[in-house]
Amino acid sequence: MRRQRVAGAAAVGAPRHRAERRSRPFAGAVGLRARELARRPVVLAAFSVQAMALAGAELLGAVTAEGLGGAGDDLVLGGLRVLAVPGGLVFGVLVAAVVGSEFGWATERALLARDPRRLRFAGYQLAVAAVLSLAWWAVQSLLAVTVAALLQAGGGIVAGAAWNAPAHQAALAAALAATLTYGLLGAACALILRGALAGVVALLAYALLGELVLAPQWAPAAGWTVYAAAARLAGQGTIPVARAGLVVTLAFVLALGGCLALYAGRQVRD
Repeated sequence: MRRQRVAGAAAVGAPRHRAERRSRPFAGAVGLRARELARRPVVLAAFSVQAMALAGAELLGAVTAEGLGGAGDDLVLGGLRVLAVPGGLVFGVLVAAVVGSEFGWATERALLARDPRRLRFAGYQLAVAAVLSLAWWAVQSLLAVTVAALLQAGGGIVAGAAWNAPAHQAALAAALAATLTYGLLGAACALILRGALAGVVALLAYALLGELVLAPQWAPAAGWTVYAAAARLAGQGTIPVARAGLVVTLAFVLALGGCLALYAGRQVRD
């Protein structure tokens, strides 16, 4: 009888956060993995490189007064436009390297030995990439706005309000869309090709060779790339906004579906 009371008291007095942690093991694992990756030297190095490039571009725009990203004197808008497309591509390369490293360290085999659901493993990697992309976008956007606001205040440059202008909000949304899409593409390349180097090369081949070199040479394909769509959502380019949104949405859905289908199929055949 006494043992039952003790057991009952322990069950009633158990910390609630433990039960919540057990009820959401997938979300807890994703959060833990994302925090661990955020401390990796390669992630910190990539973030630092992009941060310095972004701050340097805004400083150059303030000094030369030529207009950054076609935004004129508005350094906030120009910085967000630079963050949207080149910044998203840099993040996609980082995600390909991080996700691909799981295969080099044989993490995939160890996790599949515990839980053989292959789609769950792929979903786990994609969820980690999504969490990192949100953190990347938030911190880089804050940095872009802060540096631009300080440069504008120090140089006496008159521009619109940073957080109220519709153009700034559109550029923020475009940066988020580009970061998520390129991050998903990077993760998909690494998962399908099962390696960091192969994933990085595949993403760069698609983005640099396909979107920047080959697509502009063929008029029907020029306005149907993620690069052009993200630039248009940020306020640059001439393609219709509806098409730009459709391109980003299709790229996201196709990359997600293709990654899950091809990764699961390849695992079954191995």
